[in-house]
Amino acid sequence: MKKRLWVLMLLLLTFTALAQVDLYLYDSLVLQLEVKGELNLIAKGSGASVNQVSAELSLVPKNTNRQQVLLNSVTPRQNIIKYSWDDGELGKKNFQYIAKIQTNNHREAIRTKMPFPVTDTTGVEEYLAETKTIDSHHPKIIAKAADLAEGEDDLFKVVFKLASWVEENVNYDLNTLTEKASQKASWVLENRQGVCDEMTSLFIAMARSLGIPARFVKGISYSNSPLFSYPWQPHGWAEVYFPGVGWVSFDVTFGEYGYIDVTHIHLRDSFDPQDPDSAYQWTANNVELQAQPLNLEVLVKDRGQLLAEEIELQYELFSPEVGFGSHNLVKGILTNRANYYAATTLQLATPPEVSVIGRNKRTILLEPNQIRETFWIIKIPEDLDPNYIYTFPALIYSEKNVTFRNKFTAQPDKLSYSREEIEKLIIVDEEKSYSRQVMFICRGSEQLKLGEKTKITCQIKNSGNANLAGVKFCLEKDCEIIDLPINQIREKSQTITAANPGWNKIFVSAENEFIEKKSGFNYAVFDQPKVNISFDYPEILTFADAGKMIALINKDSFSSPQLVEVKLTGPGIKSSWQTPELRQQEKISLDLRQARLGFKNKFKVQITWRDSNQQKYSRQEMVIIPGKAQNYKEKIKMIFNSMINWF
Repeated sequence: MKKRLWVLMLLLLTFTALAQVDLYLYDSLVLQLEVKGELNLIAKGSGASVNQVSAELSLVPKNTNRQQVLLNSVTPRQNIIKYSWDDGELGKKNFQYIAKIQTNNHREAIRTKMPFPVTDTTGVEEYLAETKTIDSHHPKIIAKAADLAEGEDDLFKVVFKLASWVEENVNYDLNTLTEKASQKASWVLENRQGVCDEMTSLFIAMARSLGIPARFVKGISYSNSPLFSYPWQPHGWAEVYFPGVGWVSFDVTFGEYGYIDVTHIHLRDSFDPQDPDSAYQWTANNVELQAQPLNLEVLVKDRGQLLAEEIELQYELFSPEVGFGSHNLVKGILTNRANYYAATTLQLATPPEVSVIGRNKRTILLEPNQIRETFWIIKIPEDLDPNYIYTFPALIYSEKNVTFRNKFTAQPDKLSYSREEIEKLIIVDEEKSYSRQVMFICRGSEQLKLGEKTKITCQIKNSGNANLAGVKFCLEKDCEIIDLPINQIREKSQTITAANPGWNKIFVSAENEFIEKKSGFNYAVFDQPKVNISFDYPEILTFADAGKMIALINKDSFSSPQLVEVKLTGPGIKSSWQTPELRQQEKISLDLRQARLGFKNKFKVQITWRDSNQQKYSRQEMVIIPGKAQNYKEKIKMIFNSMINWF
């Protein structure tokens, strides 16, 4: 019987975020904002009357470096819109405005290193003060911020560390407690949960505790998260003051550091998230005023051009094919094409069968024109069907839903990596960007016979434009310190004995203050192919219930037996089975109802196979199953059959 090999593509489940209309990728948007409010004047006693009522609304779009108000149905004064009623009537009062706003992809770019601590806060000292919600003087906030900033003298990197720590350690949780009112920053640090207001408050508090001016921004942004039934939601983010540059946006919730995308509408900035968005005054007698929450709706009226991504992403898989139960390494290579600091948030998307080891989401900061690498370890299941080749897709995507796709296969008998082996290949210092200019080339026999000796040689080449000194160059545990000038090659060799059947690995690494490079060389050790057979059969055969005999055939070696043939013979029956290569367990079923049953029924199994050099091997197994007569007639028949079988 010829074995069939099926190929199964395990497609990703639909990624809702990737399937949405991607507004984040445009360089500008024209948005129509409608803000509606309602108040209700309720009589609370006899003779209730009202003379005058007013509502002041401070959530009003204004012109900034990244947004322009094209039209507003109500003209604000000093960024406040005032509504008033003097009709003397109780009941509901409605107010609204409609504005058309153009948002642009503009950022206050940080192009050079700015010193930390900050020494010049002239004109923005008030944004260092502690407030009710942003309790920046709390000892635990001071301690955590100081711990994150210790030893760093680059202001942007300090702010980035604060933002990324908050994003990684505070769980976005839309619960009733955080919905009712913004919690204090110290509460968020203690409980590690909150929504955008809480996350931003903690970030601002940590910045202020370090003497970095920061303020809270209220507005609206677009989200395709399934948490929200309507994509445009009230949102809060931060702006951090950089001396000589101005206010720079940091949206911790969105993972946007140093900028915000064009779906953000800036409505007001404030010292504290609990600063009121609206104020009401009324002159009345025995009247209570009840105000409803503001209702904000946004329509997209026009879109600009798609943005060119400033961070270029490349994708590398350590191994394009692995065995079942193996680990693998996914590498993202990021290049900042811009002449300013830029950050991106990346995630790896895989099918549910593939596990991502450790934290999936990570935010990476790149200096102007810097190259960095980042890594994910993934795990392939062990209990896959050996009759299939599995092709697993894997996607890296950013906070803007820019995606890069790749895939790898898993199948029996392919090279398998343990987690410990993959961890040997992980770069500890991802900022050593010159590592991309260093290459390894390893040569040696990739297929060896058991006991065979061979020499493996690994070369390291400096393909960049800087001379490298004091490089620790290792082939497994054999290390030496070398200098590696521009365009030069050094090599190390090691003689190995093929002692362990199966896939074997040898690791090579190089490291100094500028580079950290790791790789590996794989070779297969082939042993003598062996076949193992086991049986499952009835304890007793009868004419009424002869049953079946099952032969289970396995390879008992790393090498796969070739041209395998199995012949089963017994009293009155013959069966044979063939396969060009035995790679996993095969099952042969022999129907014993056709057997010429006697008292002692012998079944012989003859197995032959070859190795890759066509050398022939064989083995023979014998199975004896007693027969039992149920009556005198069957006993006579078994005596007769036993005599025939003996001859």
